[in-house]
Amino acid sequence: MQIPAALERLIEEFSKFPGVGRKTAQRLAFSILRYTPEEIHNLTDALSEVKEKIRFCSVCSGFTDTDPCAICTNSGRDQKQLCVVEQPNNIFPIENSGAYKGVYHVLM
Repeated sequence: MQIPAALERLIEEFSKFPGVGRKTAQRLAFSILRYTPEEIHNLTDALSEVKEKIRFCSVCSGFTDTDPCAICTNSGRDQKQLCVVEQPNNIFPIENSGAYKGVYHVLM
């Protein structure tokens, strides 16, 4: 049996995510089919909101919903300590550790 075109399109879109192969994309798409209309609405709202509100900090290039970001505007951060990361998402695990109190620069 052939996968319907609309479902195939969704699978192809999910496959574009880093680390998501065809099988995982299929699982995600099949899961979406079980969503209630409210869950679909919440998902599409979340996607729209992140695209609308999240941008790159003009100072460090990290992800933020304010510019400059909360890290760059925090006077309690050690401005003499600079952590250089490759991607904006690399900041989150470092911050979650609670061990680093300096500022960041994203290379991307």
